Amino acid sequence: MQRRFITVLIFLIITGTALVSFRRHAPSPIVGVSAFGHIAVGGEAVTGRGSHTFAPYFEIPSARFYIMVIENDIWCSNESCSFDGHFIQTMGGWLQAEMTCCGSEIKYELGLDLPENAEVKTLVVVSNSNNKIVGIYPNRGLKDVLQILRLHPDLADFSLLDGVQEFGALDVGETAPLWPGDQISYLSDKFAQSNTTHVPIGKKFYLYSVEKRKYDMVGGNAPYGRDKVYENKYLCFIGSCRYPDPDPPHDFFFAEVYDLGGWFLANDMDSPEMPKLFGLDPEAVLRGDSSLVVLTDSKGIIIALHPGKTLADTFTILSQHPDLADLSKFYPD
Repeated sequence: MQRRFITVLIFLIITGTALVSFRRHAPSPIVGVSAFGHIAVGGEAVTGRGSHTFAPYFEIPSARFYIMVIENDIWCSNESCSFDGHFIQTMGGWLQAEMTCCGSEIKYELGLDLPENAEVKTLVVVSNSNNKIVGIYPNRGLKDVLQILRLHPDLADFSLLDGVQEFGALDVGETAPLWPGDQISYLSDKFAQSNTTHVPIGKKFYLYSVEKRKYDMVGGNAPYGRDKVYENKYLCFIGSCRYPDPDPPHDFFFAEVYDLGGWFLANDMDSPEMPKLFGLDPEAVLRGDSSLVVLTDSKGIIIALHPGKTLADTFTILSQHPDLADLSKFYPD
């Protein structure tokens, strides 16, 4: 009996120590504050729709929500900040991180320079589509943005990251309307310009997107840009251009698809053939009311269907299929 008591006592001591150790190392819950420095929940955001941002946009566009991160040594937007930026874009949000050095006025605008905030090293501010602050999180940074967004389900809909099993006549596990080796010159007369006549054979995966093309019109927002609106065009390198013709916001980004061993095809806005092929109404596509991204494997079998998505959501979609694409080369730990 005494031996059993000693055994139980030792067990309780060991497990108790383990529980204390676990609690000590468990991440602390994310808790926001109602006011910080010069800003407060319900007040106007310092950074949001219409604020200055990086090229090629220059001005932050309309979004469902905005996340501002203040953190040392980081100055970026969306996917250039972290992989989470892809998820945020897919959910219709905008992520931007700024440093407090190098001529930035952000710390004075927020009140980070105030004596009472001397211990605050990082800050995350969430605002809605109307630039009204809905969350303030001191000493939280870029690594916390997705956890923070889960506290705001009215803004961030994580179900938007998911695909569907069927869409019209298309089904996951069945063949796509286009196969490797299929002729595609009939989809657009622009293919002749790049000597592209067939879907190439031997790629790891294929992405087909039917969408309203998003040409990048910038400027008209002096003093940050030009006084007149203009189309922002990049030099189009071999392998970085989007078929059937370049789409400036994605010229460089989609060169990475080639690095991953894949291939992609978007519809020609002057031809209704590809929308019809994938079962979409060409007029609805032109209005921006309908879009679809189809991911297939190397044999042309549909792996994923994503209605409402565009090629801008490529990394979000591919991240769910690591057997087809290893994205760690672009975002190493």
